[in-house]
Amino acid sequence: ARTCTGARFNFTKVYPQLRKDLKKSWPDVESGNDTKFWEGEWNKHGTCSEQTLNQMQYFERSHAMWTSFNITKILKNASIVPHPTQTWTYSDIVSPIKAATGRTPLLRCKGDPKQPNL
Repeated sequence: ARTCTGARFNFTKVYPQLRKDLKKSWPDVESGNDTKFWEGEWNKHGTCSEQTLNQMQYFERSHAMWTSFNITKILKNASIVPHPTQTWTYSDIVSPIKAATGRTPLLRCKGDPKQPNL
């Protein structure tokens, strides 16, 4: 994992409205510590973009990318919605996203430790 050098994360640079937006578009779904998550993303990836995007622009761009396509709506239109027993294949999920966006998403599955057989 490559880490670029540049300005370290400064939470005060992520303004209140953008923080509110990022809580919707880029939350830390694992630990719930958004600030620490964003700090890690900036320090690992954002500093690599610093020649083009400063910290504020980096986070604005990430939010803008999220709002560009409503993946939830794309999947819902393909009848892929959360369900307690229904499962889908990798291509079932990738195909409608690729058709709607023109891009192939990279997905990874993460098991639920409470349900190790899924």
